[in-house]
Amino acid sequence: MRIQSLLFVLVSACPSFAQDATSLDPVVRRIVDSPASESHVMRYLDVVANRIGPRLTGSDGYENACNWARDEFEAIGLTNVRLERWGEFAVGFNRGPASGRMTKPVERELRFFTNAWTAGTKGKVSGIAVLAPTNAEELEAVRSQLAGAWVVAKSAVPGAGRGAGPGSGTAPGPDRAFREAREKAYEEAGIAGTIRGARGELLVTGGSPRVDWNKLPTRPAIQMVAADHAAILEKLAANEEVRLEFDIRNHFEQGPIQLHNVIADLVGTEKPEEYVIVGGHLDSWDGATGALDNGTGVATTMEAARLLVAAGARPKRTIRFMLWGGEEQGLLGSRAWIEQNSAALLRISAVLNHDGGTNYCAGIPATELMVPLFEPIFAPVLDLDPDHPFRIRKVKGISSVGSDSDAFLAAGVPGFFWDQKGRSNYTHVHHTQFDTYEEAIPDYQRNSSIVIAVGALGIANLPELLPRESLRPTGSGGGRRRLGVQLDDEMRIEELTDGGIATKVGMRVGDRVTKIGEMPVADREELVVAMQEAPAKTKATVMRGTETVEFEIEFPVDLDAPIRRYGMRVNDELEVERVTKGEIAEKAGLAVGDRVQSLDGKPVKTKAEFSAALEATKDAVRIEVRRGEEGKHAVITTTLPKPEAR
Repeated sequence: MRIQSLLFVLVSACPSFAQDATSLDPVVRRIVDSPASESHVMRYLDVVANRIGPRLTGSDGYENACNWARDEFEAIGLTNVRLERWGEFAVGFNRGPASGRMTKPVERELRFFTNAWTAGTKGKVSGIAVLAPTNAEELEAVRSQLAGAWVVAKSAVPGAGRGAGPGSGTAPGPDRAFREAREKAYEEAGIAGTIRGARGELLVTGGSPRVDWNKLPTRPAIQMVAADHAAILEKLAANEEVRLEFDIRNHFEQGPIQLHNVIADLVGTEKPEEYVIVGGHLDSWDGATGALDNGTGVATTMEAARLLVAAGARPKRTIRFMLWGGEEQGLLGSRAWIEQNSAALLRISAVLNHDGGTNYCAGIPATELMVPLFEPIFAPVLDLDPDHPFRIRKVKGISSVGSDSDAFLAAGVPGFFWDQKGRSNYTHVHHTQFDTYEEAIPDYQRNSSIVIAVGALGIANLPELLPRESLRPTGSGGGRRRLGVQLDDEMRIEELTDGGIATKVGMRVGDRVTKIGEMPVADREELVVAMQEAPAKTKATVMRGTETVEFEIEFPVDLDAPIRRYGMRVNDELEVERVTKGEIAEKAGLAVGDRVQSLDGKPVKTKAEFSAALEATKDAVRIEVRRGEEGKHAVITTTLPKPEAR
């Protein structure tokens, strides 16, 4: 932006140059003063989470949600309302009812789930429980018992669940040759299915849509809460006969399944071809009803639209409301829209993405050039509610967070993810069986809707588009570092994660975190920035009562960083979970579901080995992956060029 243009923006927008920020535009006043009794935000959430329910991309629920959202936007009074196709899945998936129980030696209901796009049962399937063999000797010992049996692993699912629980230890996995032999034995015997434990009470849903209609999964793979898994292991350890019964109604639908984003406009009066985008993702995982991830963001997007129309807003730029699909499978809907609308990217001033659960919108990050533009815009909501303060958080660069705003940031568009605060424990519900309507907080939802509406209108009415300098972070330091704590709004530790950094160094519940290294931290956002910018070895300072206590801490190596540079993500079992469109991995032909076998002919057995090998390579590297289920797979070899320095 030229200096003259920036000066014009400052004169027009800043309180020091223009009218006092408290002298509100009548439209903003009507939005801010809208009665709580007239808010529709919880009605929207009730429909999307309770009446429609889970909205897995490619499911009937997702299609129903798209149609409902389109009709609701039209009812609000928006224009250009439409479903825009962004892609298709070869196979659809719908989850029906599921139940499971131990019937012998005692009756016990079992809490469990299966991933999306995995097999269910054909009615009730009962069988004995057999402990999964971990070597050839154990396999021979149980071979005669495998027919129709439920095979129970000793260990937890790597990466499944959060926190620790009974039976949460993960034993080293058997080598590939034995795994293939064991899989062959399972197939020949016709086992009922497999069972592994989660790492606690949380069942974290996932799954891959890369399913071939001609090779559909046929055997249930169950993940069970740690306590129930441990109860089965205890009975087996005592040499008791254990009988289990499951009824899992998972259904596949032959595609192609057409996939859409939902789009609606409040058309601008002066610059209708320039945009402020307000949105969130409409899809969810299907382990619960997707209320907080991301029904809450869908509801606030719709309520913000309703507030603007009801207040008579006539923005200078078009405010476009977008509900994206495929976010949970890799920001698919937003990335596809960006590819399909590349000519429009330079005309987008901002993307305001709400995808952080039900806690209220407590702030927005802003670069140095954005701060004076945002101050008058957000002045009306700074003290909207004394219990829900709002602030503009000055940052060096707008950071990626793992949601649809990242797709726009990568395309050079200012994409914002709201800072959120409140009493909701998002970790507890995120992708788990607890992501339900009852977890939403109505007061927070209403507050966020007002903040979003006011912010969108203010940005749409700026004389110029927002500046685009420093959109990407200037250095992520330690990546997604974690202390392993839950904090209240005063930065006091409410909960410690077993095995986390804070627990290991001796922090306690009630300690108030005040500094990381030499950087003071007043809230959770500042804590994240401080941890990112701190060296791997640093110190953390807390107040324990009136005493200042310092701890030497060391952040673990970010194993994902070298892998991310190739445009992919793998789990602890070296299975590719995400491939970024247009990046090295995709161009080389890798796909979600591939399992890494070797680099340059050298086998890699752990994520740490894979990460270290990629980090050490000075040139292109030859990668071998297994594609398909064990026993029915193909081996793919391709070359990954060395990433360019960024």
